[in-house]
Amino acid sequence: MNKLPLCALLLLTATVYAQSPGEDAFRSAADWTVQVRTSVQRPFIQDEQGSWDGAGMLVDANRGWVLTNAHVAGYSYGKVTIAFRDGKAIAAERIYVDPHLDVAVLGFDSRARRAVTSVPSLDCRSTPPVGHPVGAFGHPWGFRFTGTRGITSAVTTRLGANMLQTDAPINEGNSGGPLLSLETGQVVGINTAKIKEESVEGLSFAVPMHYACTIIELLRQGRDPSPPARLVDFAVDVNDEQTMTVARSRLPPGTLDLRIGDEIIALASPRRDIHTESDLMDALRGRLDAVSLVVMRDGKEVAVQGRWPAAGKVVERRGLWVSGALFAEAEPLTGGLIAGAPNLMIHYVEPGSEAEAAGVAAFDLLMTAQGAPMDSLASLLKLAQRAASDDRPMELMLLRLASEMKEDLFVHQQRTLSVTELQAVGP
Repeated sequence: MNKLPLCALLLLTATVYAQSPGEDAFRSAADWTVQVRTSVQRPFIQDEQGSWDGAGMLVDANRGWVLTNAHVAGYSYGKVTIAFRDGKAIAAERIYVDPHLDVAVLGFDSRARRAVTSVPSLDCRSTPPVGHPVGAFGHPWGFRFTGTRGITSAVTTRLGANMLQTDAPINEGNSGGPLLSLETGQVVGINTAKIKEESVEGLSFAVPMHYACTIIELLRQGRDPSPPARLVDFAVDVNDEQTMTVARSRLPPGTLDLRIGDEIIALASPRRDIHTESDLMDALRGRLDAVSLVVMRDGKEVAVQGRWPAAGKVVERRGLWVSGALFAEAEPLTGGLIAGAPNLMIHYVEPGSEAEAAGVAAFDLLMTAQGAPMDSLASLLKLAQRAASDDRPMELMLLRLASEMKEDLFVHQQRTLSVTELQAVGP
């Protein structure tokens, strides 16, 4: 008489287990998750030379759009392929790479994927609360289409942009893949990074999905999703969390009157509270020509209106390859910190090249060439062409971060570089 209830209980347990939303989420993710492979020969400063793998997710089957991390797609020109579960490599290109969030959109010829492929449901409105069950899906250490479980732990700005913290294991090969809600099956984040310390466990991070949704929607509308240029620095508090108090503004005159000490509290129209720089970037995408903010100034709310220059487009950046050194625009961090604000810097030096033998190095800022200030790549190209034609080297004056043994923060380096290779890099 006890066997029937026991059998019924076992059957009920098996049924519940078979309908686990977590299993369904992972099973679904295997259909639209891809493996991304990128190789770069001449990297800009954010990348390294070589090849790497990551993950991505198909977010628009008709357009052939794959969402991934910027550091997976690469900030440099190179070769990118994607592969679904069948393992067939499909050529892809970078449609958009964000300069603020670790987010990128790749495009491929959707006709190369003949079978109808499902796309994920994206949670574009909310951030999961602390303790919410999640799963990371991707290809950790080359183990393709693998899922791991955990919970969401917090939202933090200690890494810069807003990041969703989780204890779900995220390893190399997971980057760019989905962080799934194991309750709803929706994608709540893009797996991005983990703390790589032996004594640290359960500290992984993902880009919150709603920020990526803004980028995707603007692209679908044919609008530019670029964030505002990083021309305003914000203070951090005693816990290293970011505040919205302006510490320095390098906005050009006549654009937006933000002052030291101003606290940005909201987008004015429509009213939207702003708590972090990522909130600000998200709120201003697609509306940089008509910015309207509410700031707290001297204890009072003040409306600040104007425009904010857009960040440069990563997929359109240019460089100049000279004798094994890649020259390109200096990083925004140097602007306003260094007298003269050099416009060009060396992003990469190829081992064994003429440039390495000449003693130039990555991160060197170009002050002058042949005694003349170099304000653009066009100016440097003309000078390099002339030097090559005259069969004489270029005399460079570089600014380099000094070693700990030096009293000065920067030191000037004089170097002589023969022009043995000369090639434009970029579109």
